[in-house]
Amino acid sequence: MAAAVASHAQTLTPVAVPGRAAVKLEKVLKKIRNGVVTDKRPASLPVEARPALNRILVESTNEFLAITSTNPTKEAYLQSLDASLNQLHPLVKKVEERQDLAVYYQDLLEIVGLESSEGLLSAFVEKKPVAARR
Repeated sequence: MAAAVASHAQTLTPVAVPGRAAVKLEKVLKKIRNGVVTDKRPASLPVEARPALNRILVESTNEFLAITSTNPTKEAYLQSLDASLNQLHPLVKKVEERQDLAVYYQDLLEIVGLESSEGLLSAFVEKKPVAARR
C-alpha cells in the first residue's frame, strides 16, 4: 500500500505558479461574489440557475486559491476543475452558457500558469460526460 502511495506521489506534476496568481485570483473572487461574471455575456446564463452557478464559481476560485497557497500541482488544479464542471453540468443547458463558463475556467487556469485543461473544458462545452479524475 505504501509503495502504491509513494509511486502515485511521484507522478504529481508541480506547477510553477506565476508570482501574482493569488492576487489575480482574489480579484476574480471579489468580482464573482457580487454576481455571476463570465466573459462579456453574463446575461446568457439562466436566471434561475445563477445563485447555484455563482456558489460553484466562488467555491472553485477559493479552491484554486487554496491549491495555489500550498504545493500546487497540475493534478490538483485539474481535479478541482473536474469536480466543478461536474457540478455545473446539470445546471447549464445551452452551448453558449457552457462556453461562457469554460472561458471563466480557462482564465483561472491561465492565472495559475496552466495552458490546458486536458480536454475537460471541451468535453464540458460539448456536454459530454466528464470522466472523474483520481
